[in-house]
Amino acid sequence: MTWYGLYNDDVQVARFAVHHSVITAYIPQRVELLPMQICHTGPDGFSAWLRERAIDLNSVQHRNMMNELVGSRDKITLAVRTHMFSISDTFTCFEEGMFTPREKLCRPEDQNTVSDYILVSSDTSLRGLRVATPNASTDGSFTKTWRFERGAWWLYKIQSAAATDAEISISHVLRSIGWDAAEYEHVGRYRRRVKTRSFLRPKEFFEPYDSFRFRFDDPSDDDDAIYRNLASLGAAFETAWKRILLADAVFENTDRHMRNFGVIRSSATGEVLRLAPNFDNNQAYLANPSGSYSGRMLAAYMQHADAQVRSDLKALSDALSGHTYLDPAYRACLPYLAQ
Repeated sequence: MTWYGLYNDDVQVARFAVHHSVITAYIPQRVELLPMQICHTGPDGFSAWLRERAIDLNSVQHRNMMNELVGSRDKITLAVRTHMFSISDTFTCFEEGMFTPREKLCRPEDQNTVSDYILVSSDTSLRGLRVATPNASTDGSFTKTWRFERGAWWLYKIQSAAATDAEISISHVLRSIGWDAAEYEHVGRYRRRVKTRSFLRPKEFFEPYDSFRFRFDDPSDDDDAIYRNLASLGAAFETAWKRILLADAVFENTDRHMRNFGVIRSSATGEVLRLAPNFDNNQAYLANPSGSYSGRMLAAYMQHADAQVRSDLKALSDALSGHTYLDPAYRACLPYLAQ
């Protein structure tokens, strides 16, 4: 059995033990700096959290990379051997008595070699490379990897052309009216590749709602409970969440599961700073499973719309006006503007 320290930035926040790829003990130490999911749990709960943040093994590129670099495809083993490093949060782990600061643990040039391997499916680019933290991405439906460019981290995704068109167009429209949305760009001439800049600032980490919900008395996936929980954090959180819901309705995004939204927290204090921006719209609009647009989600949502929602819909529809690709969504908004 080997003991490890769990760190948030440079502060040890918990201890855990591993024996034959099984978490046998877990001891929280700085609860205020932990993800809500593992503040008051045991080895099984910690193991579930650890598996969720392990490197994505859904794609053959990721599986081959892990076999090449780590020699294992077991999620607990992968998480521990890569020090649990992720671009999207500030947690790492080390054997007790050992610690390396995050900025020294992941060298951008090494990570870009990893992303090259994933993006070009090469079987030679990793030979001889010793990477401590091959950070592809946590689990998802698409092949993803992080790259460091222009002084920032960018998440690359390989997906359908329809998914890329929807994601970039929705992001552009939302950001044009000042709504908090992740920034997406095409990758060169590739319509099947998109990249998004990390929306984290220094000393911040993203906590998906699937983990954050354990802060509340009702951690269920009931829509009303989610709304009440986020609204209880303050007016800014309520407004931001209502705008995500409205955008999902307008663009028929049915993939807003509990890991596709969340909060930004301070790694220094644990404070909840703001709702994470609207991200991951690659199964919305004409990229939704039906491949068509109906406006039915907007019709259902507007049945209970308040004054703020109607004002936000007006701002969104104005941004949609003249956008040829998004014209069906614009026309779906029009009947509700005169009510």
